Amino acid sequence: MASATQQKKTAARRGATRKAPARGASRAASPKKSRQWPQPNWKIIARVAVLALALALLFGVARGWPLLQPHINPQISKIRVLGELSALRQEAVEQQLLPYSTGLFLSVDIQRVRSALEELPWVASAEVSRIWPDQLEVVIQEQLPVARWGEKALLSTQGYLFTTADVDAYAHLPQLLGPKDAQLRVMQQYLTFSQALRPLGYSIKQLEMRERGSWFLTTQTGLQLLFGRDHLVDKMRRFAVVHEKELKQQIDKIERVDLRYANGLAVAWRAPTDSETTAVVAQ
Repeated sequence: MASATQQKKTAARRGATRKAPARGASRAASPKKSRQWPQPNWKIIARVAVLALALALLFGVARGWPLLQPHINPQISKIRVLGELSALRQEAVEQQLLPYSTGLFLSVDIQRVRSALEELPWVASAEVSRIWPDQLEVVIQEQLPVARWGEKALLSTQGYLFTTADVDAYAHLPQLLGPKDAQLRVMQQYLTFSQALRPLGYSIKQLEMRERGSWFLTTQTGLQLLFGRDHLVDKMRRFAVVHEKELKQQIDKIERVDLRYANGLAVAWRAPTDSETTAVVAQ
């Protein structure tokens, strides 16, 4: 009995240490949810910012450009032309440059200036460059005349035809003659004849292409050569061979050599003899 009683007391003491759960304590309190803000779209924000910055810059440039222009893009103060030109040609260049002399340094069209200068017939090429802060520099290459064309014009080696007011200054150049618009062909033939005659000691004073295509040449010594219309190279070779073999020693007595024959040539002497004034030399 004592042991049973003691066991009950022991059980009572053990249970005394356990507290009864509070009323309603078994329900867990649910945490409050925080408010969720939308995530920003950074791509759209960046685009809007760039657009706003661009508009601000444009607005600022539009207001400030009138103040900056005289320093960044000033008016051209001078156009320098390099090279030694005659007074007349210098004046012609200045007239061509006049429309561009009041332009703006960065806005002037360099290609148009160059084209305007190259419209002058005696200008072979022109180079135009900007010189900071407000000048243009022009370098002109003139056509080099190697012959006169007719009475009032000049020809370059490329066959370019141009005029000049001081054509009399080029009276020492050979004179080329020919039909209208034939200057290039005449110049090419002049160069061919000149190359062939130079080893023989001759230079050309006058070369004429006649209406029917025949060629008439006069050397600086006054010797006349008639070539006809075709086989010009062969005829020049024939003249060179006969010249060295037969004509060289008495060339001062010869006025004209006619090379229009198929296999020979005819010689006209300056002082006719009693017997005959011409001779035909076989090839």
